[in-house]
Parts: sequence; structure tokens; C-alpha cells
Amino acid sequence: SCLGFDGLWGRKLFSTKARLHMEETQKQARRKAVENASYLVALVVGMVGLTYCSVPLYRMFCQATGFGGTTQRTLTLEDKLSRPVDPQVEESMRELTVHFNADITSGMHWKFTPTQKNVRTTPGESTLAFYTVKNLSDRAITGVSTYNVTPQKAGVYFNKIQCFCFEEQRLRPGEEIDMPVFFYIDREFATDPNMKDVNTLTLSYTFFKVNEEEEADG
Repeated sequence: SCLGFDGLWGRKLFSTKARLHMEETQKQARRKAVENASYLVALVVGMVGLTYCSVPLYRMFCQATGFGGTTQRTLTLEDKLSRPVDPQVEESMRELTVHFNADITSGMHWKFTPTQKNVRTTPGESTLAFYTVKNLSDRAITGVSTYNVTPQKAGVYFNKIQCFCFEEQRLRPGEEIDMPVFFYIDREFATDPNMKDVNTLTLSYTFFKVNEEEEADG
């Protein structure tokens, strides 16, 4: 009968729609699974990359922001020194005293001292200073230094043109060397209201031991 035919046709149509719906649902589930897997892989890769890059990224962050008194490096030396002097900056210039400090980590048999206790300079003036280090042990020692500037808020204006920080220094038993630090303070230091109470700065270096090895023959 027509009723029986219509009922049979309706069941087939419903079955077809249900099958298509299930297939579409499965496709969407597979797509989401692939997307979620891709996100997880990207997250893992990103975390691994961040682990390897965290130290240099942190150093770049400190140099860009002056965080922790780390000296800032944004413009090149040529850019800063070639800029015309602002008359307002020129009028606000004052002499500053830069003190030098030297430390070594425990167990490192070096003598590390600044050659001069302090120097007087003005913002925009290039200044040269020296540190002296001597290996007091009977073994060759390799060390690396880190640095900071205090007060911390002045670190953004302190620029080192040349220094020995973050570079390995290997000294043989009894060897003594002089290490230069060439720096200047930005002219804008003189007009920054936050620097009005700052007339002295301290540049500190700390050496820590990388390794210790027997002195090579010859």
C-alpha cells in the first residue's frame, strides 16, 4: 500500500540522514583531534625553544629595559654620538662620579680589583677605566664576569662601548692582566627628573669560575 511504501521510504531517508550526520560528526572529531595535536606539538616545541633561549632573552630584556641595573643598548654608539646636542641638555650638564667595584665567587683563587677607585665624568663624555685580575693558584683557571650598575634606575643611561663581561678569560698560574672598560653616560641623564638625586654611580663586576684545568706544558 501507499502507506507501507511511504513508511519504508521514510525509514530509508532517516537512515541515510543519520549515517551522513554520523560521518560528518566523525570528520569534525578527527579535525579537532588533529588541531589539538598540532597545538600540543607547537606548545612543546615552543617550551623547549624558550628553555634554550631564556638566558639570552633575559639578557636582551635587561639591556633593553635597564632591569636590575643592567646597562641599556638600544641605539648604536655612532647614532648616539652623532645626534645634535639639545641646548636644554647642555645647560643641565653636571659632573658625575663613577665608582668601580670588583668581586669574585667563593673558591676562585683570583685577585680582582679596579685599577682606579673612581673617575669623574659628564653625560656624553667617553671614559676609559681598567680592572686588574691575577690568578693566585697553581692551575690555569677560566672565568667569566657579569656586571650591574647602581642605582638601578641609572642603568638605562649607562653605555659600555667596550668591556670584558660575558667573555671567557683564561689565566695561567700567576698570570696577571689589565682589562679595559670604555663607557659613557647618555646626555639625557642630565634632563631626566628621576636622576636629579643621582650624582654617583657604581659599576660592579663579579667573576665566577667556568672550569679549572692543569697547566699545559710550555
